[in-house]
Amino acid sequence: MKYIPIIISSLALLLSFLTFYWSQLRVKHKLHLVRIDKIGEFMNPQVALVNNGTRDLLLTSVRGRFEHADKQGSSTPAQRVEIGEGPSMLLSSRKAVQCKINFTESFTKNFVEQGGLRKGDSPEIYELEFYVDVEWVDSHAESRRASAKIAKYGFSKDGKIMLFSPLIGKHDLYKKS
Repeated sequence: MKYIPIIISSLALLLSFLTFYWSQLRVKHKLHLVRIDKIGEFMNPQVALVNNGTRDLLLTSVRGRFEHADKQGSSTPAQRVEIGEGPSMLLSSRKAVQCKINFTESFTKNFVEQGGLRKGDSPEIYELEFYVDVEWVDSHAESRRASAKIAKYGFSKDGKIMLFSPLIGKHDLYKKS
């Protein structure tokens, strides 16, 4: 009879330690960028940002850019990025949000010539690699940044998109930050 209160107290203490561990110490950070392909809609790239972590994230910036063939620079064309359904940039844990990148201006000859010329193509096609840059703040108040290469685009000399080659479909952004 004397030991019943001690056993109950011990179980309560064990439960409080377990709750503390589960809510405060077991923090998992996972943010994935997944390419979403829709046939015929490669003119405006779409990706999903998936927070597989245990804490919410605040997205601070999402933008697309094309890396030059010489790897010495990149170009960020005029674009409008639509993130999710509303204006909130908070990405809750275990949730995903869709991002659509819409190019608002046509590509210029000067921009296209920054790409690598594909051999043997007629008309001439210039290839540029497309990256999505994501910046976010996590639950530890750390600002992070990562880039993911999602596709190669081929442009004609007059700036029209002629080809699209998808690359790796899923990227772990925490490993790249």
